[in-house]
Amino acid sequence: FEVHSYLTNSKIINHKKITDFVSNLSDNLYYLDFETNNPAIPPFKGLKPYQQTPFQYSAHYENNGLLKHYEFLANPLNDPREPFIKSLINDMKKEGDILVYNIGFEKGRLNAFIHSFPEYQNDLQSIIDRMKDLIIPFREKWYYDPVMKGSYSIKDVLPALVPGFSYDNLEINNGSLASVVFTNLASKNDKVEIQKIRENLLAYCKLDTYAMVKILEVLKSLSCN
Repeated sequence: FEVHSYLTNSKIINHKKITDFVSNLSDNLYYLDFETNNPAIPPFKGLKPYQQTPFQYSAHYENNGLLKHYEFLANPLNDPREPFIKSLINDMKKEGDILVYNIGFEKGRLNAFIHSFPEYQNDLQSIIDRMKDLIIPFREKWYYDPVMKGSYSIKDVLPALVPGFSYDNLEINNGSLASVVFTNLASKNDKVEIQKIRENLLAYCKLDTYAMVKILEVLKSLSCN
């Protein structure tokens, strides 16, 4: 598929499969993304070396064409897990599917939470059960553009579907950098610097979920409905 698309400089679009995917989503919909860090030395009790620990999320909620944004960013001096869990449960309380990009990552983090905080099992399992994966149309090659260069990363899919829309103007523009910046935030003392870094982290994660909104808009436009 990729070779033919590259040689002919043409897109691959399976309208039927895309229609089926879009039709299977609820009318009211969350778009959810986590950011994590995994320090070698566990900073808090109950964590293991290099354990992927969520410290931030962004969620856009779409209902009848209207968008609302939710977000959480932990205090780096405190264990982020339980505040993250409580905030997420509260923000995901409305009905609707929860769309993520590469579902195994978020599911894995939530299952780890269930293991460490079983008192939240029912609420977290409910969130897991509502999740659907936006990567599927691209991984299954229902949509492919040579601009993607064989990658299904959201950073490559986004400019293919929404030209001109990118992360280039952000101070923090990838998850690895976000992880490092958040981890180093604990050693900062300047309040102005801390506030600026937090704003940059929030802007990056917010764009991740807004990118999902824009990607689904394009998929809907390609459906047979």
